Amino acid sequence: MSSIEEASGSVATNAESARELAGSITSSKDLLDSLAAQLDAIGVETAAQRTHAAGDRAEELAGQANALADGLDSLRRQVDAIKGLLAGAFRGVGDGSRRNALDGALIGAAQEPPPLRGPAATTPPTSVGKRHLFRQVRLNSPAREKNTVVLPNVDTDADVAAIKNGQATHVRDNLYKVNGRTYGLETPSGTVYPVRGKGFIELTKLEFTALKGLLAYGGDRAAAERDPKISRFKHHFTDKTWETARNVFNQGQERA
Repeated sequence: MSSIEEASGSVATNAESARELAGSITSSKDLLDSLAAQLDAIGVETAAQRTHAAGDRAEELAGQANALADGLDSLRRQVDAIKGLLAGAFRGVGDGSRRNALDGALIGAAQEPPPLRGPAATTPPTSVGKRHLFRQVRLNSPAREKNTVVLPNVDTDADVAAIKNGQATHVRDNLYKVNGRTYGLETPSGTVYPVRGKGFIELTKLEFTALKGLLAYGGDRAAAERDPKISRFKHHFTDKTWETARNVFNQGQERA
């Protein structure tokens, strides 16, 4: 039994070290984000882009360290389950009983769901907000300064279920990564919102407004520009604004 106890202690120590590493990497990302913002402010775009990329990589590494810690925690619980099983099995009445009990405990430990980390542990994720879903964008959908649109080929329901079941990587704070995409979880509502990743497109307020017009009028820019909800911004739109919105519109149609 002493060997099992040592193994459990060692795994727990390694899990704690992995979490400390994730925390250090996250602190580095915060510094990189701050530096990138300063570089953006003074117009050093190339350096800012590289710093943003370094920050994204740091966030990814922090997520991997947290995932490692989660895996080690799960392993520790399995080791503890085996330790408890062995203690009980040796009090059994026969080899067959011991073997059956051991098999049952090992199966139970292997099937134990991964632990929930971050706000998902207390706030069950519900669904991605409709205003982000390409098929659900309407003229009255609220436009923010930054708007992330989810293309139709992304199975957000599966991603949300993975977050709810502990199968997503808790990156930091309220952020989770699954299937190459990062989501945020709002509390206490449980609403999930897209941040970045495969199948996500970030638009400015004007670009999103133009997209709303194209979706409302089947891609007809002229008709969209005549709509009062769109025309009120006509002095702020440029051809590039409409081109960006058109590109997203086309991608959404192709992947619908």
